[in-house]
Amino acid sequence: MFELKTLTDYSDESVLAEIRRIASDFKGKKLTRKEFDRISRVHSSTLGRRFGSWTNALDKAGISEEIAPRPKQQITREMLFECIRTYIEEFGGPPKLDDIAERLDVHRTTLAGKFGKWPALLNEVGLQPVPLGRRYTDQECYENILALWTHFGRQPSFRELKRAPSRVGSKAYVLRWGGWRAALAAFISYINRSSSISQNETRATAELLNPSESSSSFTHANEPRSFSLALRYKVLCRDHFRCRICGRSPAKDIGVELHIDHIIPWSKGGQNIEENLRTLCSDCNLGKGAKHEAV
Repeated sequence: MFELKTLTDYSDESVLAEIRRIASDFKGKKLTRKEFDRISRVHSSTLGRRFGSWTNALDKAGISEEIAPRPKQQITREMLFECIRTYIEEFGGPPKLDDIAERLDVHRTTLAGKFGKWPALLNEVGLQPVPLGRRYTDQECYENILALWTHFGRQPSFRELKRAPSRVGSKAYVLRWGGWRAALAAFISYINRSSSISQNETRATAELLNPSESSSSFTHANEPRSFSLALRYKVLCRDHFRCRICGRSPAKDIGVELHIDHIIPWSKGGQNIEENLRTLCSDCNLGKGAKHEAV
């Protein structure tokens, strides 16, 4: 069974305790905001909203600057635009004001007060604000969650719904499930339920086959070649959202796209079961990374 990697209690004391828990593992190393978000059960943006800023949250939790250095430099217009351009390179789409404020570790009102209205700033960089969304089905919402999970290599946060590569806005999840944690719980429930049904169908299919038959003699009949969302999620999770040949992942390597690949080819009787599937990047799946097979 799959579980969520979030806190069950979001009181101030529980959130501060989580900061101290993460900081205790960083003796002799530097705790950055990015590293905190990678392993913590609460996102740094939540800390910013709760305590005013990432720095305030660290101070409140009693974390020294030796463990978690605080930003010292003044933000310039050039720094702001460079941050926006870097974001676009990473995610392929325009950021929200909150995204850039979070990266620069300042409050959104600080940026607005110092540099002016956000639409005008985006226009100055040659961008337009993110357009409003539309109505989405449950399946489209689940597909979007899986796409984000794959992109970040971990459970996505509510804030990440507001920026690329998300194609479904946060409002859709709030309106449909009442909140992001409830939406994630519905997604995991759907995955577990679908996985259970799939396992039963696989066992039933196996009972119909002659045990002496080889996989190459298996006929697909009416079985679809495409993979269900639940099966894709299981394979990606098992492979830690990384290519099984070259080890690259969207979370660390810009532009990497992951595919689900048959180990025994579909054309030769390979089945849509977890044991016959693996995660490959598009390059390796198309043969460009064949040289890694021997590694």
